[in-house]
Amino acid sequence: MCKLHIMLDLLDRLLDPLARLMISRGVLFPEFADRMKRSYLGAATHQITAEGHKTTDSRISILTGLQRRDIARLRAIEPNEQRPNPLARLVALWQTHPDFSHDGKALALDRSGSKRSFDALAKMVRRDVHPRTMLDSLEAAGTLGIDRNGRIHLEETSYQPLSGSEDQIAYLAANVGDHLCAATDNVVGNSPPRFERAVHYGGLTSDQIAELDADFRDAQMDILKRLNQKAAKMKHSASGSHRFRAGGYFYSNDGDPS
Repeated sequence: MCKLHIMLDLLDRLLDPLARLMISRGVLFPEFADRMKRSYLGAATHQITAEGHKTTDSRISILTGLQRRDIARLRAIEPNEQRPNPLARLVALWQTHPDFSHDGKALALDRSGSKRSFDALAKMVRRDVHPRTMLDSLEAAGTLGIDRNGRIHLEETSYQPLSGSEDQIAYLAANVGDHLCAATDNVVGNSPPRFERAVHYGGLTSDQIAELDADFRDAQMDILKRLNQKAAKMKHSASGSHRFRAGGYFYSNDGDPS
């Protein structure tokens, strides 16, 4: 088992940026602490069950340090239902469905009135959301454009939510959450190990960082496009219960070059 000071250092690295985000979005510490209690409850319940023991409030209290009255209260809270983002699915479908794409490239669409229209595509994704709402949201984000003839063109290969929007926060939760799950599986020794790699250097100039950033973006987008096309074909040919998420990030700052 890792020594306590190592785990506390880990908490500092994980919680410092999370605290900045919570404060910037007006989440008070009592609300954050309550969510942490729920996470501890869930993790302890999972571990006790995996070890073949009976899940009791007393056992959870010993394992987590939570008081039994907190455990009973937290058990009664229903988790929020997480729904996939319809705009991201629309953009992916636009590039993979044979009615709206060719050789992996999104076709220009009419607004309405035909099988190959934006309205038809939008209704394949969500029938309870008006196509105009999706159109306006994607246009505001710069994901699509409308030419002078009223034809709709896909401008970006993925939906990038507006900065600070609810969609962007949802993306952050999904992407960082899955990344941390992969890393945690590796640390606790789950098999097979998850793929998680990074390259890191210090002592570089800002121009060098910009060049490396551009190289990484191009290479990352190539592999993501290939995975998107392959996964879409697999999904059309068969149905299963498994999911995956693959992504990457590039972070730099002007800190300690060591």
